[in-house]
Amino acid sequence: MEIVTENATSLAWIGDAVMSLKVRVSLLDKGYQNAHKLQQMSARICSAKGQSAILHSLMEENFFTEDECVILKRGRNATIHSKAKNASGKQYLEATALEAWLGYLYLYNHTDRLEASLNKIIELGEQL
Repeated sequence: MEIVTENATSLAWIGDAVMSLKVRVSLLDKGYQNAHKLQQMSARICSAKGQSAILHSLMEENFFTEDECVILKRGRNATIHSKAKNASGKQYLEATALEAWLGYLYLYNHTDRLEASLNKIIELGEQL
Protein backbone atom coordinates (compact mmCIF):
# COMPACT_ATOMS: atom_id res chain seq x y z
CA MET A 1 0.00 0.00 0.00
CA GLU A 2 1.14 3.51 -0.73
CA ILE A 3 1.93 5.83 2.12
CA VAL A 4 -1.15 8.01 2.31
CA THR A 5 -0.22 11.41 3.67
CA GLU A 6 -3.59 13.14 3.46
CA ASN A 7 -5.83 13.00 6.50
CA ALA A 8 -9.18 11.25 6.27
CA THR A 9 -11.24 14.42 6.07
CA SER A 10 -9.14 15.73 3.17
CA LEU A 11 -9.59 12.44 1.34
CA ALA A 12 -13.33 12.61 2.04
CA TRP A 13 -13.50 16.19 0.76
CA ILE A 14 -12.07 15.11 -2.60
CA GLY A 15 -14.10 11.89 -2.62
CA ASP A 16 -17.32 13.82 -2.10
CA ALA A 17 -16.59 15.97 -5.15
CA VAL A 18 -15.64 12.97 -7.29
CA MET A 19 -18.78 11.07 -6.33
CA SER A 20 -21.11 14.04 -6.76
CA LEU A 21 -19.80 14.80 -10.23
CA LYS A 22 -20.01 11.17 -11.39
CA VAL A 23 -23.57 10.79 -10.06
CA ARG A 24 -24.69 14.02 -11.72
CA VAL A 25 -23.15 13.12 -15.08
CA SER A 26 -24.68 9.65 -14.87
CA LEU A 27 -28.15 11.11 -14.27
CA LEU A 28 -27.80 13.43 -17.25
CA ASP A 29 -26.58 10.54 -19.41
CA LYS A 30 -29.77 8.67 -18.50
CA GLY A 31 -31.84 11.49 -19.95
CA TYR A 32 -33.06 13.28 -16.83
CA GLN A 33 -33.47 17.00 -17.43
CA ASN A 34 -35.73 18.43 -14.76
CA ALA A 35 -33.47 20.25 -12.27
CA HIS A 36 -35.66 19.42 -9.27
CA LYS A 37 -35.77 15.72 -10.16
CA LEU A 38 -32.01 15.69 -10.80
CA GLN A 39 -31.36 17.21 -7.38
CA GLN A 40 -33.68 14.74 -5.63
CA MET A 41 -32.08 11.72 -7.27
CA SER A 42 -28.56 12.99 -6.69
CA ALA A 43 -29.30 13.74 -3.03
CA ARG A 44 -30.70 10.25 -2.49
CA ILE A 45 -27.38 8.71 -3.55
CA CYS A 46 -24.98 11.37 -2.26
CA SER A 47 -26.58 11.97 1.15
CA ALA A 48 -24.99 10.56 4.30
CA LYS A 49 -27.89 8.09 4.62
CA GLY A 50 -27.50 6.95 1.03
CA GLN A 51 -23.74 6.66 1.24
CA SER A 52 -24.00 4.71 4.49
CA ALA A 53 -26.44 2.25 2.90
CA ILE A 54 -24.19 1.89 -0.14
CA LEU A 55 -21.16 1.26 2.08
CA HIS A 56 -23.04 -1.51 3.89
CA SER A 57 -24.01 -3.13 0.59
CA LEU A 58 -20.43 -3.02 -0.68
CA MET A 59 -19.16 -4.50 2.58
CA GLU A 60 -21.69 -7.34 2.36
CA GLU A 61 -20.29 -8.13 -1.10
CA ASN A 62 -16.68 -8.06 0.19
CA PHE A 63 -16.02 -5.39 -2.42
CA PHE A 64 -13.00 -3.84 -0.70
CA THR A 65 -9.38 -4.92 -0.69
CA GLU A 66 -7.41 -5.09 2.56
CA ASP A 67 -5.64 -1.82 1.73
CA GLU A 68 -8.96 -0.14 0.99
CA CYS A 69 -10.32 -1.33 4.34
CA VAL A 70 -7.50 0.57 6.03
CA ILE A 71 -8.61 3.77 4.28
CA LEU A 72 -12.26 3.08 5.16
CA LYS A 73 -11.31 2.65 8.81
CA ARG A 74 -9.43 5.95 8.78
CA GLY A 75 -12.46 7.66 7.32
CA ARG A 76 -14.86 6.07 9.78
CA ASN A 77 -12.65 7.12 12.70
CA ALA A 78 -12.12 10.68 11.48
CA THR A 79 -12.75 13.54 13.85
CA ILE A 80 -15.65 15.46 12.39
CA HIS A 81 -16.54 18.87 13.78
CA SER A 82 -19.79 19.33 11.88
CA LYS A 83 -23.10 17.61 12.55
CA ALA A 84 -25.13 15.59 10.13
CA LYS A 85 -28.39 17.28 9.18
CA ASN A 86 -30.52 14.30 8.22
CA ALA A 87 -28.50 11.30 9.36
CA SER A 88 -27.21 9.76 12.56
CA GLY A 89 -23.64 10.32 13.67
CA LYS A 90 -22.83 6.73 12.73
CA GLN A 91 -24.23 7.17 9.22
CA TYR A 92 -22.27 10.41 8.82
CA LEU A 93 -18.99 8.68 9.74
CA GLU A 94 -19.78 5.78 7.40
CA ALA A 95 -20.41 8.29 4.61
CA THR A 96 -17.09 9.93 5.44
CA ALA A 97 -15.41 6.53 5.17
CA LEU A 98 -16.89 5.95 1.70
CA GLU A 99 -15.87 9.42 0.55
CA ALA A 100 -12.35 9.02 1.97
CA TRP A 101 -11.96 5.75 0.05
CA LEU A 102 -13.07 7.43 -3.19
CA GLY A 103 -10.72 10.34 -2.52
CA TYR A 104 -7.87 7.87 -2.02
CA LEU A 105 -8.64 6.09 -5.29
CA TYR A 106 -8.75 9.41 -7.12
CA LEU A 107 -5.65 11.02 -5.63
CA TYR A 108 -3.51 7.89 -5.95
CA ASN A 109 -4.54 7.30 -9.58
CA HIS A 110 -6.38 4.02 -9.16
CA THR A 111 -8.50 5.07 -12.13
CA ASP A 112 -9.81 1.66 -13.21
CA ARG A 113 -10.82 0.77 -9.66
CA LEU A 114 -12.36 4.23 -9.16
CA GLU A 115 -14.43 3.98 -12.33
CA ALA A 116 -15.66 0.47 -11.50
CA SER A 117 -16.43 1.54 -7.94
CA LEU A 118 -18.38 4.61 -8.97
CA ASN A 119 -20.41 2.57 -11.46
CA LYS A 120 -21.20 0.07 -8.70
CA ILE A 121 -22.13 2.89 -6.30
CA ILE A 122 -24.53 4.36 -8.86
CA GLU A 123 -26.05 0.94 -9.50
CA LEU A 124 -26.61 0.44 -5.75
CA GLY A 125 -27.80 4.02 -5.32
CA GLU A 126 -30.52 3.55 -7.92
CA GLN A 127 -31.95 0.80 -5.71
CA LEU A 128 -32.29 3.08 -2.67
